[in-house]
Amino acid sequence: MEKKLVANKAVIVNPQGKILLVRDAGKFDHTQALGKWDFPGGRMDALESPQEGLLRELKEEVGFDPHQVHIQQPLQIGFWGMGGDIQQNPVVGIFYLVRLLGEVEIVLSEEHTEFFWFDPKQTIPNDVWPRVSEAIEAYRRQEGIAVASDAQVKGYQGYGLIQLFTGNGKGKTTAALGEVLRAVGAGKKVGIVFFDKGGETHYFERKMIDQIEGIDYVATGRDRIDPVTGRFDFSIQEIDKQEGKRGLEEIRRMFKEGCDLVVMDEINSSADLGIVSIEEVLSVLDEKPKQTELIMTGRNAPEAFLTRAHLVTEMRLRKHYFYSGVKAREGLDY
Repeated sequence: MEKKLVANKAVIVNPQGKILLVRDAGKFDHTQALGKWDFPGGRMDALESPQEGLLRELKEEVGFDPHQVHIQQPLQIGFWGMGGDIQQNPVVGIFYLVRLLGEVEIVLSEEHTEFFWFDPKQTIPNDVWPRVSEAIEAYRRQEGIAVASDAQVKGYQGYGLIQLFTGNGKGKTTAALGEVLRAVGAGKKVGIVFFDKGGETHYFERKMIDQIEGIDYVATGRDRIDPVTGRFDFSIQEIDKQEGKRGLEEIRRMFKEGCDLVVMDEINSSADLGIVSIEEVLSVLDEKPKQTELIMTGRNAPEAFLTRAHLVTEMRLRKHYFYSGVKAREGLDY
């Protein structure tokens, strides 16, 4: 049976909400980590519990005593190789959220050369291990932390940015349509493509959109709801992909016709399901006029879309009446 080592890492958060990072000195089997920012922590010794191992590492590496920290739940699980050898020496890393209780003095061991307190609202430094970035992102998601956007749009005025609404919670399309009403009210020209939302009877918001001057919209995709049984067809067929391509062409048309705001509704989920490819969507984004604001909605947004966006809002599902047997309600859910 293949055996793996276990490493416990501490995502230490101080009372000001900043995260402790330590720079690796490249000692022992850490030569590949030389100069990289990491979290305190390391591999468990024989007969140690995870908490015992983590407390020992914190004492050895940064000088913290057990009464100075509160170990909470794991944030992330990673996988790497000791000395870079993932085949012969695999390591499972467990990243624990650790709250710092008050102010402490940091005393570094020889395994690290310096430390700093990272503000999770800021951009993650380039010289961190990928597993560190993943754990920071997990902490951000848990805490609902908004991240400072790109420095290149600092002080930006007017339309032209990319907004993205994702997550498993209800409200993504609803939020986008709220932005549409604001834009039209301000005299702006708006275009909407509803991806994978074919059919005429399931989307009552379109009856109102039809009555508002200044909104150009197109619905693509099949009607996935059987009119007799009411069952939803989850299959992905060639016609779905053709409809996805048609939707992308409609977005290009709206760009060319000078829309101030363009909404790509359900584009995130369409890319996730393979109705359109991530590369195709990114190619369309490259064609977006500088002055056109773009909104992308849908769950399971690919990482490439999140990277492009200047605003990312994630709707988190905490409770939903659907799971209590409440069916979708006319005028509220569709």
